[in-house]
Amino acid sequence: MKNFYKPLLFLCLCFLSFSSIGQDIHFSQFYTAPLLQNPANAGFFNCDYRLVSNYKMQWRSVTVPYKTFHVSGDIKKISKGKKNDFFGIGMDASVDRAGDSRFTTTQLGVVGSLHHCLDAFGTSYIGGGLMIGLNNGSIDYTNLLFSDQYTSVPSVYKQTAEDISLNQYNFFDISIGGAYNFIETVKKKTVRNSFNIGGAIYHINRPTKSFLSDPASKVYRRYVIHTGANLHASQRFEFYPRLQFSIQGSSHEYLIGSFLRVNLDKMNNTNYGIYFGPWYRIGDALIFVTRFDIGENLSFGLNYDINMSKLTEASNSKGGPELSILYIGCIPSFNKKTVFCPRF
Repeated sequence: MKNFYKPLLFLCLCFLSFSSIGQDIHFSQFYTAPLLQNPANAGFFNCDYRLVSNYKMQWRSVTVPYKTFHVSGDIKKISKGKKNDFFGIGMDASVDRAGDSRFTTTQLGVVGSLHHCLDAFGTSYIGGGLMIGLNNGSIDYTNLLFSDQYTSVPSVYKQTAEDISLNQYNFFDISIGGAYNFIETVKKKTVRNSFNIGGAIYHINRPTKSFLSDPASKVYRRYVIHTGANLHASQRFEFYPRLQFSIQGSSHEYLIGSFLRVNLDKMNNTNYGIYFGPWYRIGDALIFVTRFDIGENLSFGLNYDINMSKLTEASNSKGGPELSILYIGCIPSFNKKTVFCPRF
């Protein structure tokens, strides 16, 4: 039976590469890819600039592994005067490569956001964001075989009559989002508790995405709803529950889980910490994640997905690893005021 499921899964993955190309890339550590989650997240962090990198590999146990690489960077500029309003500007880029066909999706986006403070204490913010993106898709036919190439001699193949010149497409798209954030600080220096909720719509203009320039082949809009909190339990422990729901066409994804952060600092500040936590992609995978905060600026996380879907016999429950690196830095005199935000 196991020998039957492996080729079945391979065919399913190939089918997804061609007929379901409307699905966006996604990460198990969704909270470390803020601009992919919501354009309104741009600029919402401590200090002045943020750099993020994510790498994911999956289905290595079945076929040529699917690999996804993502980077983003954004800056925050606080308004002058008495108000604590600020805006964010950033860029987001990703490359996703799938299977034997090396079906590659490249995305580049420019993001802008504005966050308005709702009170005089800098605790409540409402914000909105806009992303304008350029997308490219390409395919490599070198390792693919078509039915007309087979001959009576094993391992000898003819030249295909298929048109393999149609190997690229491009499109622009627009995405929007909004978010509310509540922040409680201690002595205006450290975030003690926080809460956020937001939503976004990606590909709001429904661009055409087709190797054949078929106007009927439209990208499905992706709708995202997310919420989370940072909960201070004691000087040593904190909880970070997160929830995200997204839907795109007939595909949907529910991710839920929580971190327990253990403070490693003897001075009871938040510079050094280690996180543990199980996460669950409902109906698909159990995710084990660990994360490390090194100083005030650098964090990195590592997770492994254990496949729990109907394809477990073929995949042997193996999903894949994922790595994230986040760096937040300050620029002297760039912002004369400070707006405190959660660490992630």
